[in-house]
Amino acid sequence: MADMKLKVLLLCLVVLFFASPAYPGEAPPAFAGSWGSKGSGPGELNEPYGIAVDGSGFVYVTDVRNHRVQKFTAAGGFVLEWGGAGEGDGEFQKPTGVAVGDDGFVYVTDYDSDYVQKFTASGRFVLKWGGGGSGDGEFDAPSDVAVEPEGGVYVVDLYNHRVQKFKGDGTFILKWGKRKKVNSVKSVLSPLFPGQSPGSFYYPAKIAAAPDGRVYVSDSYNNRVQVFTATGEYISQWGGMGFWQGRFRVASGIAVGPKGRVYVADFYNDRVQVFGKDGGFITSFGSKGSGPGELKGPTGVAVSAKGDVYVVDWGNHRVLRFRTPE
Repeated sequence: MADMKLKVLLLCLVVLFFASPAYPGEAPPAFAGSWGSKGSGPGELNEPYGIAVDGSGFVYVTDVRNHRVQKFTAAGGFVLEWGGAGEGDGEFQKPTGVAVGDDGFVYVTDYDSDYVQKFTASGRFVLKWGGGGSGDGEFDAPSDVAVEPEGGVYVVDLYNHRVQKFKGDGTFILKWGKRKKVNSVKSVLSPLFPGQSPGSFYYPAKIAAAPDGRVYVSDSYNNRVQVFTATGEYISQWGGMGFWQGRFRVASGIAVGPKGRVYVADFYNDRVQVFGKDGGFITSFGSKGSGPGELKGPTGVAVSAKGDVYVVDWGNHRVLRFRTPE
């Protein structure tokens, strides 16, 4: 029993010692409002999952159980919707990821039908690509999508444990990743075991493409973020299993803000964490609940050009808006 207590004490000391220090004096984003409630009417949501903001400040949300995408103003005013249950052009089985390119086109991944669809900003269908499988350009549960400034489209291919990159017309360019689970003990003690299984994934969920060419992937069930070049070359990683700062219990939505800050939704810790581009912990916001600024399983994050942070509050069927400090 004494040996067990000593081991627990040593583990706690390691955890405290390696907890990432916050940048001094930087306040978390402040809660600025929310919209949505469970339902199927305009502006209502049923298990929303992904979110994106375009250059004009409009917000797009994948409304999973309602088989649609909804578009809102920056303050949450309903603008329009499109979709419907089905596998036809412009229809969805389970829309999850959403991204908007600099040219205004909207890309949506369909987790169940294994397609990526491309639309205009008003929801007009343009094209789609994919289909079930593990070959180049095929998917097994595509969960998210991101668009780089040059127009390349990255898709998280969840059950194939990889990322694929395409042109805007769906032409396959390249892929990277393979399945590999990080040992749980080494994940908890990641500062002692840095750089575990670089470039491998265990059910990756979300992706973000930064203006500087870096690509950030939330490697969900490895409880970490991995960073790559635009051609899939591994750069770095951070995180690990845990509830203290800089750690995750299922890393989910991810976005890059105008200052290069990286925002990561931490699903089971019911919060969003903010990092520097190299993984230095900055701050966090949110706590479990359904009140103002509280979260229940956040799954999506997007940041506007003005620095407003939008969070998909999956368990509360709503979207929360936060303002970053000046």
